[in-house]
Amino acid sequence: MHDMHNHSNMENVQPSELCVKFARILDSTPAVINGVCTATRSRTNIRPIVLGRPAESFMFVPQAYSFENMDSRGRALCLGETVLLEEEVNPFMSRLREFGIKVTALHNHWMFEKPRLMYMHFQSIDQPLDFARKVRKANKVLTDLKVGGGSHGFEPPRNQGAELCNRFNQILGGMQTFEDGVCMVMDSRLNIIARIMGIRSRSFLTLPQMFNFESLTPDGNALCSGETVILQEEINPFITKLRENNIKVTGFHNHWLFEDPRLMYIHFVKIDNPIRFAKDVREALDVLTDRIVK
Repeated sequence: MHDMHNHSNMENVQPSELCVKFARILDSTPAVINGVCTATRSRTNIRPIVLGRPAESFMFVPQAYSFENMDSRGRALCLGETVLLEEEVNPFMSRLREFGIKVTALHNHWMFEKPRLMYMHFQSIDQPLDFARKVRKANKVLTDLKVGGGSHGFEPPRNQGAELCNRFNQILGGMQTFEDGVCMVMDSRLNIIARIMGIRSRSFLTLPQMFNFESLTPDGNALCSGETVILQEEINPFITKLRENNIKVTGFHNHWLFEDPRLMYIHFVKIDNPIRFAKDVREALDVLTDRIVK
């Protein structure tokens, strides 16, 4: 998630001093997305295989944090998400609870992955730097040993795919990055006017759309994956379109609590030609509303 190019959701705004400090505490990279301080990093010591292919991008091993809408006392809506190994789940959860942070979801995002990956989402109304310090303490229970990476000599050409990534992005729309053979396209569904715990949220963690391909092989196929925030009534029409194109739906669920409207998140994956995957996903995205939803 480095080298974020300018896009309507990714204003070329320098992160504030507070945002930089927030990210530094969390050992992550600060960015301003939708006007919101967002800090991201990948747990690069976890090297998963999904559907038999290396899945080492931010899509699979994310840690992401944001804060927004600070009140007069310096408290903001703080959101966090991290990938976890099964054995880390309960120790990490205990730490968050000791600090009074609300754990809002725990689940898979993917299937057919090794090792098994779980994702925890958490939220708090707190002073951003206090939230960051609490999460950093909780993160101390997570291993930094190398896990996985049994890629069986699978070494996709790292430099191939830049032009493909441009085409992938043109079809799906958003802000793209291409690095180390990973193409990532990111956007936000800003037509959804969301509140979490009564506080307006424009965080990328709240309104994400992310599409990715990696582990491209000479036959032109790659591990293609996607995630979007989705309203309840959109889920089944969207699933129908994905399934018509044999895209595997691997999870749909909440990420947050006390949100309005109710926000669901859907994750999907396929080994496919990236351009074909992008066109099929574009067709599915067309069933999602672009009207303002409050």
